Amino acid sequence: MKYDVVIIGGGPAGMMAAISASSLGAKVIIIEKNEKLGNKLLLTGGGRCNLTYVAENNREFSQKFGKNGNFLLSPLSIFNFHNTLEFFEKLELKKEGNKIYPLSEKAKDVLIFLINLLKKNNVKILTSSPVQEIIIENNKVKGVFLDNGKTVEGKSYIICTGGKSYPNTGSSGDAFTWNIGHTITELNPSLTPIEINEKWTKSLQGISLSNIGLSLGNKKYIGEILFTHFGLSGPLILDISKEIGKNIKNEKVKLFLDIFPEMTLEDLNDYFSNSVNKNRLLIKYLSTIIPEKLVHFILNFSSIPKARRLNNLTKEERLRLIKTLKKIEFNVTGLLGFDKAMITSGGFSLKEIDSKNMKSKIINNLYFAGEAIDVDGPSGGYNLQVCWTTGYVAGINSVKNND
Repeated sequence: MKYDVVIIGGGPAGMMAAISASSLGAKVIIIEKNEKLGNKLLLTGGGRCNLTYVAENNREFSQKFGKNGNFLLSPLSIFNFHNTLEFFEKLELKKEGNKIYPLSEKAKDVLIFLINLLKKNNVKILTSSPVQEIIIENNKVKGVFLDNGKTVEGKSYIICTGGKSYPNTGSSGDAFTWNIGHTITELNPSLTPIEINEKWTKSLQGISLSNIGLSLGNKKYIGEILFTHFGLSGPLILDISKEIGKNIKNEKVKLFLDIFPEMTLEDLNDYFSNSVNKNRLLIKYLSTIIPEKLVHFILNFSSIPKARRLNNLTKEERLRLIKTLKKIEFNVTGLLGFDKAMITSGGFSLKEIDSKNMKSKIINNLYFAGEAIDVDGPSGGYNLQVCWTTGYVAGINSVKNND
């Protein structure tokens, strides 16, 4: 079996690479270990598929990826979030802030859209075909050896195998075990929930808090968290989990929850002192702002009787209440592993990949795209955009640079 472009991995990056390469008339094949394409795509955005995040410009977008974000500037200049909107235009889209979803809010509709384009472009799809080895001779890939003993050959090859997160979707880090001469940076789960030592939070399972503050060391964040049976999750927790993971290797990690991040201690004191409905039970008053289950714990931490009315609060009780609302301590015991992480931090080193075309600097006809490379960003469509961007650029250049 010989092709112009051989793509290993049928996730979002692999499908985009196949569509862009085949749009130039190339004979393209996708090799996928699972029975179906796009298993992990179906999980994105909680099943709603957050297609992308529309930033002010490419630089603002890339800065969300930390020090490795500069690598994205070149591919984003070719295919960015605006191009993604154009690409999926026929699907019909909806916007929530800067996040873009399909109008149906169903990830499966995105997958169907992509598969239909693959069929239209006559892309060969080979499923249930795990890759055992990539055969390299004289700094060129000669073929892909499959578990069934067959070999697939092509002029160019693109690795789109993803990371190690959600291994039950097939993204189990296989490519990192292949001997292709590329450096693999340290692999860690990212965008993952955390476990905490505090057992009292179990009774709050399923409760979310929006626009709350979290402090991690000297850094302060504002966003949404979700209480779980094991600890904490939600967009804010996922986004700082990478930072937590770095810190927890060397020291104990504490998080401090601030229910009113926009208000100072003095602001809150004035708020309670000047409030109307002073004859109301404090627990009922607070429950209009905070979930009642959490209020019970806050009063307990503040040593305030649950029968206390707002106008009967002593000055000392009010100060204790305010301090509790501004600083609830959590002791992190660990991150949930790759099986619960949305993405993988680490991967094929960017130093060995040309950002202009996603081509290997070591192997003449090899390209990379998607989560397999060492780029990971926050939740909210950023990482899926990297798949569209790098997949498109790798696909186009795998054809243009064919010998």
